[in-house]
Amino acid sequence: MGFAHSAQSGDNRAMNVRFLLRGSLLAIGAVLMILAALLLFTESGRQLLPSLPPVVPAAPVLTVPRGALPTAPVGLVEWTRYGTGDYHPVGRGFLFRGSAGQIVGVTTAHSLSFSSQPPLTNITLAQGEWSQPVIEFEAFHGEPGEARTGEDMAIDYVLLNAPSDHTIDPALILDPDPRGLPQPGERVVLYSLVSDQARVFSGAVLSVDPHAVWVVMDEAFDPSGLSGSPFLSQHTGKVIGMAIATTRRGGKVLLGLHPIDSLVEKAKAAQTFPKIADYRR
Repeated sequence: MGFAHSAQSGDNRAMNVRFLLRGSLLAIGAVLMILAALLLFTESGRQLLPSLPPVVPAAPVLTVPRGALPTAPVGLVEWTRYGTGDYHPVGRGFLFRGSAGQIVGVTTAHSLSFSSQPPLTNITLAQGEWSQPVIEFEAFHGEPGEARTGEDMAIDYVLLNAPSDHTIDPALILDPDPRGLPQPGERVVLYSLVSDQARVFSGAVLSVDPHAVWVVMDEAFDPSGLSGSPFLSQHTGKVIGMAIATTRRGGKVLLGLHPIDSLVEKAKAAQTFPKIADYRR
């Protein structure tokens, strides 16, 4: 009887161990499923998607003067070189006229590395192929921003100082929209190059914030590599922001923009113009 009781106790202990192991495995599995869900609904596993309106607001009545959209391919390709290596296309960029009339180049911070070896030495904006350069920059226009990891698009930028003696086709220089921000529901267009072909994609403004403007595009397309492209108002014909981030909702492409008023203010406030080849972070 004592032996049978001891054996039964041993069986109970074994069952308890198996129960605990099974429970632990289930708990670990649940944690992994939660982590997988978080990664699925975050960009690069680092941030939740922004809370955006479910539908596009009604088109606003705009009383500001109308303007013509550019006919030139104003969305340029960003080419970079590190050390003495070859140039490589890494994104997009454009040119705009600063508040003092100076020409400023702009692209994204997330397309560049400021601490790599060999170091970044050159940035060029071109009309597609490297054989069609518009301008090669030697200096930044103020301190560069940093790659966005949250919902604030206004931290992600690099302003480039255009030499005063360099001639640029005026048709490629964009004027900032004097309103600074578009209005929800406003029709806008994205200018870029896809496979070295100039493309224009239309959309509508979904939400507006000083740190981010979100646009829902009319057609589904692959926006990979188009960060840095300019968005323009269909009404004013002037630039309202720079493409920074992308997500999808119900088969629609949504793009997050760095607003133009933020870029203009940063260009205006620039105090230093560090040489690209000498800059380290």
